[in-house]
Amino acid sequence: MCLLMTAPVRPPVALLTEDDARELLSRPLRKLCAEHGPTRVAKALGGIDEKTVRNARDERSMLCLDTAANLLALDPHALDGFLGHFGRRSVPLDAICDIDALPAMTGAVHKLVVASASSSDGGAALTRNELLDAKPDIRAAFDALGALLNRIDRFERGVAA
Repeated sequence: MCLLMTAPVRPPVALLTEDDARELLSRPLRKLCAEHGPTRVAKALGGIDEKTVRNARDERSMLCLDTAANLLALDPHALDGFLGHFGRRSVPLDAICDIDALPAMTGAVHKLVVASASSSDGGAALTRNELLDAKPDIRAAFDALGALLNRIDRFERGVAA
């Protein structure tokens, strides 16, 4: 199936300029250089030139994409500025969502009990509007239960959860 796009795709946030990127990249470099010095940072980034690190730290130039990505090996939050600009964040792949499923389930059950009360719009039968209104609460409960089930599955497989 081929979908034709009739409207231009517009990003929901302002795109980064090169100056923005330099500033966002300089923050983790300043931190790393303050802790370890630019020579050690350059070596840790695969032996790049120390001057390259200093120039990027001082916002005079940019690191290549692969070198910038390698900052994550030195600081797991090195690219958080970039991600934060777009409303994102990074988490480890093996991160566990430690949410309590009970509040989400209780909220969904409450919403459904109120909607299926004899005094509600549809009486005991849930109406379309009542279901649509309850959807966010049901989705939150579903997601919380899914996270718990994934944790249980990892326990059963012998993987630390």
